[in-house]
Order: sequence, then structure tokens, then C-alpha cells
Amino acid sequence: MGIITDYLRKLITKQIEDNGIVVWCDRDRHYTDIVSTLNIPNITVICYINSFFELRHEIESLLDGTEPPRLLIYVPLGSSETHNALIELEAAGVIMKPGQQPPIRNTKLSVIARNALKPILGDETTASIEKQVEAGKLTLADLNAIAEKGEGISQGVILTIFKTGNPQEVTLEFLASDRFDSAIVSKDASQELAILMQSAFDVQFPSEEPPNAHRARLARHILSTEFISSIKGDIPNQLSSVKIPAKPATRDACIQLAKTWRLRRDLKESYINYANQVEAELGLNNIDFPQQQIAEIETFLGVERRVQRYIETALLTETNAQISQIIKARQSSFWSENFPDIQAHWALIAVAGQLLLEANRIEKELKPPLADVQTIFNAYIDIETPWCLLDTYHRHLERRWHNFEWGLHDRYQSLEQLVNHARHRYMSVGSQLAETFLRRYEAAKFLLPGVMCQTEIFAKAVKPKLSEGKTAYVWVDALRYEMARELTQTLTEDYNLQIQGAIATVPTITEIGMAAFLPGAEKSATVVKSSDSKLGLEINGTVLKDRAGRIKFLQENAGVSIFVTKLGDLLPKPKKKEREGIQNNELILVTSQEIDAIGEGDNIRLARRTMDEILNELKKVFRVLGELGVETIIFAADHGYLFGDELSDDMKIDSPGGDTADLHRRVWVGKGGKADPAYLRAKLSDFGLGGDLEIATPWNFACFKVRGGTEAYFHGGLSPQELIIPVVTLTPKQKIAGGITSEINWTLEPGSQKISTRFFSVTIKGDATGIFELVPPKVRVEVRVKKDCISQPATASYGFEEATGDIQLQSGTDNPRAIESNTVALIITQDQPAKTIASVHLLDAVTDTELARIPKIEIAITI
Repeated sequence: MGIITDYLRKLITKQIEDNGIVVWCDRDRHYTDIVSTLNIPNITVICYINSFFELRHEIESLLDGTEPPRLLIYVPLGSSETHNALIELEAAGVIMKPGQQPPIRNTKLSVIARNALKPILGDETTASIEKQVEAGKLTLADLNAIAEKGEGISQGVILTIFKTGNPQEVTLEFLASDRFDSAIVSKDASQELAILMQSAFDVQFPSEEPPNAHRARLARHILSTEFISSIKGDIPNQLSSVKIPAKPATRDACIQLAKTWRLRRDLKESYINYANQVEAELGLNNIDFPQQQIAEIETFLGVERRVQRYIETALLTETNAQISQIIKARQSSFWSENFPDIQAHWALIAVAGQLLLEANRIEKELKPPLADVQTIFNAYIDIETPWCLLDTYHRHLERRWHNFEWGLHDRYQSLEQLVNHARHRYMSVGSQLAETFLRRYEAAKFLLPGVMCQTEIFAKAVKPKLSEGKTAYVWVDALRYEMARELTQTLTEDYNLQIQGAIATVPTITEIGMAAFLPGAEKSATVVKSSDSKLGLEINGTVLKDRAGRIKFLQENAGVSIFVTKLGDLLPKPKKKEREGIQNNELILVTSQEIDAIGEGDNIRLARRTMDEILNELKKVFRVLGELGVETIIFAADHGYLFGDELSDDMKIDSPGGDTADLHRRVWVGKGGKADPAYLRAKLSDFGLGGDLEIATPWNFACFKVRGGTEAYFHGGLSPQELIIPVVTLTPKQKIAGGITSEINWTLEPGSQKISTRFFSVTIKGDATGIFELVPPKVRVEVRVKKDCISQPATASYGFEEATGDIQLQSGTDNPRAIESNTVALIITQDQPAKTIASVHLLDAVTDTELARIPKIEIAITI
């Protein structure tokens, strides 16, 4: 008699001894074959066979005696199907059936299996078997076989070697390393190990093989089973002869083991090694899989790379929610978390897909009939899905492209095609948007009722706040609207904020836009040609053309005490002069020219890689200002910019000529000259400005021919990207502080023992140690050499902010007292000599407090 059957027999015996009569209903007929073999002493077993009349007749003959009967009445039906035919017997005794209470009368097969197997196989394996029974995958005979083999193993030498009889735990320990091999050989445990593996996973071990050969065979069996079982549709002919378990329950056990193997961080190296070995043995590189067959399979690295190529190719012709879902899932896959280049690759694919989706949406919505310029303006700055996302995704695409480690091989050919396609779509749709906006703007006589003009910012946004308390006025050169929008999304927890779109003063160049921030500009602003062949803005008779002049004018006309500083002077920590200046004055002017300086330097690669750093710098400066008593922060931009493809000859057009006051790639200012269908001609007075100068600007993304001009970064024109600027008002919600970081025990695990490529990963873990509720902080990870940061955050498993590179951690889904594990990919941005010793730092993103560090890690590359 099997172990499960014997357990059941004991339950029934106890009920008969206590109650005399047991009516046993077995609606699923799990026990039909074993009823006659129970062999319970001094008990009569009667079975229902098609007729309750015959059954009752047989029972009644047993009730005539003087002694109370000891009866087991087996009915292979549900209790409702008896129609109360045995109600007297049920009343005289007890019923045993699936789900019956109390539990000792519950004969549900999964419950019987659980109670019988738990002492033998442990909680985890028993729970897995219980689920398989409930799914109808295991019979009573199967369970008896499992129990018999499990009992022998758990009580044998395997237990003494591995300290567990759990098949999954034994298997994982065996796969992880050879540290148990000598014990297996010396204790002659190979046969028991083979029985365990065969029972749990249906793998055959030849008796003459040594443990290392067993291990390779087992790894091949487990990984092959997961891979082949996960293929959707027909199995390729090349894999049809690969043996995998026939029973669904055993296949599921193999699949679950493979997943657990991947998830165990302490076993990842063994998984990676065997996965690469098995993938080569199966010859998967030579098999042509359709995308849908392997899109959700995570078993092998080569398959991961192939799915990347499939997605890249698919995005060349279509974008849809299904592709986006695959990309999102893959960004946190096993291979992404353990190979930072894979994670960065998926991130680049993802942003290309986002750009293409946005381009398709805007292109569709731009088709006639289209509403007026006000509608386009509102669509560009919409709260939920603004058209400016097209520019955000393009900026992210270019940053990731220029940070990616390409190498000299052709592995990334399809990725390069995808990025080029996304770039082309950006230039095409962005150009359409620019032209449509400008033509509607011209038709509206350059009026946008209800929209703030740049010349009104001081009067309407800044001046009213001065009476309420200390105010900071931050002038950020070339902070495009979409960049400010992205930045504000990272500030909502710490600030009450308002962002609005305003119209910059034309032409959209620094000399004009910065002067338009000044008091009085709303009443009197005239664009004039200054003595040094540049433009200036005249306000109330004063011509303003440089920073010194603008600051002097503000100090004379603001009506309050002013302290002037630069963004760089407040970081990483303001000196005494800055601290006292901020504390002792009413209006704090902070100026920044970082974006324009980088873009106009015409080092395109450097600009793409570093331009976004200004967002994190601004965030830090806002915190410094708040800590020094500033109650309101208002920041705005002088103009936006275009930063697309490098100029080709067909994008360059001749300027009007004539009496030229100023000429840039995107704007001509002067008098006279020629008109051309390729550009807009208008008077500056049409925009509400004084003077008699005129302006010309290309309708779309084209540029004027200018000797020595930049080749990719431009501003001055009237596209939404250049003309629509942000005006953001911040008020700190409270004194900014990080989460309860002092009560978290942090762990940093490097993805490799050395930094051997430009991509490097760190896994962040943490456990609460105090009595308070865990508050996961927002963090940042840096690689440093001495005190210098030599890295940029690239992506993370979750919580990554594109704007700042910060990562918002979260509590564990299974354990709210732990930080959910998060793998962060970093890019090494500065050349370092080989064998340089670096350190890795986990920082609170709000306070810059160090939470944890890896004190020493060798850099083994030269970039």
C-alpha cells in the first residue's frame, strides 16, 4: 500500500472507530481503485454500484445484529447526487467527502496529499505538488510513487550531504557548483541522486557518469525543457528530437526550477555559464524562429539578443501596444539585470519606440482639418500627453545613442537602422509641426490671447511674489519647455508647483530673451542693432546686450534688494558669500548658460551626452535655495532650441540679404533683402515690439547658410521648440528631507568584480532595521575616482528618472520591510588608466547623503 493510501486508510479507520459508520462520498472517483485494498480490520466495506436499493438492502442485512456495525460505505458520487438515499446512515455515523468539516473528514485528494507529503518533502515541494493535484495533473497512484521515492531520499544519504531532501533545493545546490561532488562519490550517493532527479524532473543519469557529467546533463535537460515548452506554436524540426518530460506536471517542475535558478542571485554565475553552454549545444543560432515564438522566453542570452533584433526590425514598419509591452518586460529581464549592455540596449530600443509612437500620433493629428494656432499651442503643452513629448523622446534617444558602447562588430546593425529611422521620423514630423504652427501663428497675426509673453514674466509672475517673501528668479539659457516639464515631474513630492507655457520674444536668441525677463519689458521693448553688430533689447531707453547690463538694470529697477549668483556657484555647496547673500536679500537672481554653451560648442557627441545634466543641477540648486530660506522659486528660459540631424546641403537656404542686422542659422534680422517661399518674412512690430527691423525665419527645420555656424544645435526661429518657453513657480512644501534612510541596512552588489567595459551595473538591496515604517528613498549611484564622479546613470530595473538619473526605490512586493531589489546600469564617461581603483557610492538623491559604498573596485578598461 502506498504512503498516501496508507495515510488515508488511517484517517478512515479513526473515524470508524469513533463513529461506527462512515459514508464516504467520492464525486471525482479518485479512490475507486483502492477501496477494496484498504484492509481495515473488523470493518465491512460496501460499495455503491448503480443502485441505492441494492446498496440499502445489503446494508440492512448487517444491521440486524446486537453489536453496533462497523461500516465503510463507499459512494463514488457527490453527496447531492445521493438524493438523501442514505440519510439515516449519515445521521447514525459521519460523512467523509471532499471539503467536509472538520478537516479530519476532508478527503479532497490535494488535502490528503499535502498532509501526507509535508513531513516527507517539506513545505515548498508539497505546496507545488498540491497545486498540481488541484489542476488534475497528478493521480493517487502518482502521489504514492512520489511519496515512496521522496521518503527514501529524504531519509537517506542525500539528506546528510545536502542538508535537505527537497528535490528543488538539492538540484539547485548541485547545479551551482562541484562542492558536493566528492561527498557524492565517497558516500556512493550517485544512485540516490539519480532517483531523486528522475522522480522530480524525469532526467536519466547513466550510472557510469561522474557528478560533473550529471550536472551538465541535468542543466541541459532543465534549460531545454523550459525553452522548448515555452515556444509558442510548432516546435522547429531541429529541436523535435530533444527529449523533454512527457507529463505536464514534470515539465512545470523543470520550468519552475529554471526560473528559480535565474532568480537566485547567489546562483546566477552557474546559470549564465550553463545557459551559454546549452544554447551552443542546441545550435539555436542556426534555427530561424519567428518573433512570436520566442518573444516571451528568457532562457538564453542569444535568444534575448535575437528578440532585440526582431523588435528593432518590427519597429521599422509598425509600432503597437504589443511591441511596447514586450520591450517593457524585457527591460527587467534576467539578462538585462545581469548584463548592463543588454539593459542599455533595451532602453535605447524603448525610447526609439516611444518616439515613433509619438511621431505617428502627432502626424495623424496634424492632418487637415486642423484647428487654429491656439489649439496647436495647447496640444504642445498639454498636461497628460503633450506634443512636446516628441522632443523629449528625441533628446533621450540621442543621449542614449551617444552613450552606447557600439564596438566594431555588426551586432547592432538593426539597432542602428532603427535609430536612424526614428531620427528621420523626428525630423519629418517635427518639421511638419513647426511649419503648421508657424503658418497658423502668422494667420492669427502672431497673437495668442491668454498666453503670457516673455516680457510679462517679471510683472506677472515675479513681482507679486516679492511681497510674499524671499524669491529666487532663475534664468536658464535654452531650457526647452519639454525639459522643464520633465524636471517638474521629479519635483512634485517636494514642491507645490505651476508650469505654464509662454511665448518667447523674437528673435529667440540669448541677447533678446534674457533682457525680456527684466522689469519694464512688458511696456517698452524694442529690438535694436547695437554697436558691435549684435542685437540688443531696448527697455525704457536703455539698450541691454550682455549679462552685466542686464544685472545692472535689474538692480536699478526691481525695487528690492538683490543678490546675483550663478548656478555653478551654488554647487556642490554654496560658499559663505553665497549663503549670506541669499539670506540677506529679497530677490535672488540665479543665471545659467550651461545648455547653450554646450550646444553652441558644436561638439555634438559631448552635448548629447551631457546636456541633460543641467536638470539634475537645477534640482540640487532648488534644494539649496529652499534650505537658505527662499520661499518662492521662479525659473524660466530665454528661448528653446532645435537639436536634430546635422545639416545637409538640402536643408540650407539663402538668407534674404539686404541690410542685415544679425544672422543666425535659424533667423535673419534686418531690413530689405528678398522674400522667398522657404521662409517667413514679418516685421518685428507685428510681434508687439518697437522699432523698424524685420525678421525672416524658415517655415520648418531648414536653416540659413551661415559661415562657421553650428551644424546641429540652433535657435532663433519660431518653431514651437524654440518659441514656447516654460515659466515655473515652485514653493517648497516643507523642509526637504530624505526618507528614513538611517534605519535601512543597505547592500550594494557589483555586477562584476572589475569594471571591464563602459557599462557597469550595481544591484541595490536594503532591509529595515528600526521600528518605524520603511520609507524607500530616492537615490543616485555614482562611480568615483577619488572625489570625481566618472559615471552617468543609464537605466534601472524600476523607478528611473530620465530627467535626473535618480532612482525611486520601492518596498518589496513580498516583504514590505525590505527594499525591492533594483539593478542600476551606469556608463563610465571618463577615461581612466588600467588598474585604477574606483569606488561606488549610493547617495540619497535629495540630501546627497551617502547611504552605502563599495570602497574598492578596479577599472580594467581604457575608454
